[in-house]
Amino acid sequence: MESYASQMSTEVRGLRGERTRFRVLGPLEVYGYDDTLIDIHQHKPRMLLSLLLLNAGTWVSIDRICAVLWEDEPPRSSFGNIKTYVSQLRRTLPPAPPTDNRIESRAGAYRINLAPGELDVSVFDKMAHRGQEALREGAGEIAVDYFQKALELWRGQPFDELPESITLAEAARLEEQHWAVLEDLIDVRLSRGHQDAVLPTLRALTIEYPLRERLWGQLLLALHQSGRRAEALSAYQTVYRLLAEELGVEPGAGLRRLHQRILDADLSVETER
Repeated sequence: MESYASQMSTEVRGLRGERTRFRVLGPLEVYGYDDTLIDIHQHKPRMLLSLLLLNAGTWVSIDRICAVLWEDEPPRSSFGNIKTYVSQLRRTLPPAPPTDNRIESRAGAYRINLAPGELDVSVFDKMAHRGQEALREGAGEIAVDYFQKALELWRGQPFDELPESITLAEAARLEEQHWAVLEDLIDVRLSRGHQDAVLPTLRALTIEYPLRERLWGQLLLALHQSGRRAEALSAYQTVYRLLAEELGVEPGAGLRRLHQRILDADLSVETER
């Protein structure tokens, strides 16, 4: 566990102040080495930078850039405009170690170079992985720290500057990973007897996302652990009706088993993933 704690401390220290930070888990933000926000206020350069970050480390063709920036009606000056935007970004963005070449070009394409830990998406993925790894090895408190740090990186819709059709696959992946981290964090907190602390969050989440069965299972468990067995049974009836009305299905086997164990007053019940 000490090795996890040491690793966590090193990784968290590296999240700010010692490198450029590109934040795309919400509206685009870029921070320099001294943690100062870098102003990129024009819409097209922001879109271009977001597109390069979405495809970090890979070449993006000029044709692809045109299609994203202007959809079906690129102006005749589009290629020249893109060169201007790239020049602006090169002047504005801090250099990329070790080459100092932040945005590379070749015939008909551009790509952005990032050092490890500069993009919040990669940091989120790493923190989520570390937390899940700690959880598997029984280091629950360390997992909680990693999960919380991962969730703190989220500020809104990923790659907010780009059309949803462009970001669909990556946004869906990130959304599922976000849910996995959040629900794993809730599981750990429930296993440590923090049901009263997570109940308000679970009530709000089941209202906002009424078709996520795992959340309902966690709400039932939290209510049951808090001595609110009748409320837990009432919550099951609520989700039963919701699933029947919205999807025409019954709750899954895991949620049904949890309901039966609450009916049996089994205090050892746990949620199932």
